[in-house]
Amino acid sequence: MNRRLVTLVGIAALVAVLLLGLAEWPTPRATTPMIQSVYVWQRAWTDAVKKAVSSRVPAMDGGAVVLAAEVAFDAAGRREIEVALDHERLARSSVPVGLALRIGPCTRAQMGDPATVQALAALAGKVVDDARSHGWTPSELQIDFDCATARLDAYRAWIAAIGAAVRPVPLTITVLPSWMSSGAFGPLVRSCAGFVLQVHSVEKSALEGDAPTLCDTASAVRWTERASRFGVPFVVALPTYGYIAVLDEKGALRSLIAEQGGDAPAPGGRVREVGSDPAALAQLVERWMRSRPQAMRGIVWYRLPVDGDRLNWSWPTLARVRRGEAPRGSIAVEVVDAGPRLFDVVARNDGDADVPLPASVRVEWGGAARLLGADALAGVACARSPANHAGFVRTAVGQASRLRPGERRTLGWVRLDTHTEVTVHVDATE
Repeated sequence: MNRRLVTLVGIAALVAVLLLGLAEWPTPRATTPMIQSVYVWQRAWTDAVKKAVSSRVPAMDGGAVVLAAEVAFDAAGRREIEVALDHERLARSSVPVGLALRIGPCTRAQMGDPATVQALAALAGKVVDDARSHGWTPSELQIDFDCATARLDAYRAWIAAIGAAVRPVPLTITVLPSWMSSGAFGPLVRSCAGFVLQVHSVEKSALEGDAPTLCDTASAVRWTERASRFGVPFVVALPTYGYIAVLDEKGALRSLIAEQGGDAPAPGGRVREVGSDPAALAQLVERWMRSRPQAMRGIVWYRLPVDGDRLNWSWPTLARVRRGEAPRGSIAVEVVDAGPRLFDVVARNDGDADVPLPASVRVEWGGAARLLGADALAGVACARSPANHAGFVRTAVGQASRLRPGERRTLGWVRLDTHTEVTVHVDATE
């Protein structure tokens, strides 16, 4: 082997050692408090949404990111849908408020069309200008686009045009973990002020498991460590919501319902609920509070709890989880005197997490009192007895079978021929 070849081999070996060392170099850690914010992704600003924005967003030190507009593509072209925001309410916010532009899937030709880029930049500029005209400036404009990994270079061209249209408002983007395998990922995120790492999704394979979940926390930790190596500040999006997955007779995914008020499942299929595990996510938050990659600045929760939205966590649940503490439900059942010889059987949840209704409840009374009538309300069946008791059995499934924190629900009632003491026993909770 000649001297030149020996030298080249030596250099190659040295480079390999250096690269290996860099790969194993520990990621710089942060132990400072994490900022936490929340998405306001509701398209209709109902009274319940407005109330939640006013009362709950201020509790998030990182504020909120509010959906401002959506762009949808189809064979006919492009449709733009702007959300009618309550700008006056947002202008009064004591915490930062950013805007989000959601862009739906499009073809390669549509993505490369200069008219598409110009339209997106114009829409982005408009939603920012609308906020300014109402007396407030967004803390950021966030682009939410599930780009195909192979098109990240083309996406960077979009970002350059949109960023120029909204400057000096910082431009951020949501990213998928799979993008990090592309050489185009680094240049893309370095062209932004920061990014949001989305670690929640619905996988078809997960729907076959015993307890489908939207976020695998082990994967979230792994992806977060990897994202930190690109040297760009980022936050992690964690889920608070759930899906109803509708499968056909062969097990194929027919549809997903992700928001309260969505279309009801069509008959003839199988329904599965896919949720976000508060206890697991609380443990993840607590871990990141103790130590996380230095580039990770915090968490953004998807989405803001609004009263009446049963496909999302309640506010007490999120309030507990964001402190790194696992919430717990607390079921209690009582008999309420509802009138002459009439007694309601009422269940309540005194905890801060959803809890199942009791599977079986038994009501008893003493003396010579006789049962005149009994019935159950929706989701519960009544089992009358000629003796001195009546039973109530849960029949509801899914969302209808659970009590939200602070919720009270009447299971049924009994009427006796005389007024006497009535007691209740929870025979089974599951």
